[in-house]
Amino acid sequence: MKIHHSPNNHAERRRAEYPDIGDQLDAVYKLARQLREQGHPLPPETEQWIDRCQEVKTKYPAA
Repeated sequence: MKIHHSPNNHAERRRAEYPDIGDQLDAVYKLARQLREQGHPLPPETEQWIDRCQEVKTKYPAA
């Protein structure tokens, strides 16, 4: 019996079809920001990450 390996494993195929990593991170940022605005407690690291992302978004606003 001969085993044939596909050159593209599942991780590579998934990676090719996922949205851009920047778009994924932006979606997570928006979710975290919304949770904070709704009063949900977040870990300090997440709070700091939200603040840093907002600083960058303010510094470089969308056109």
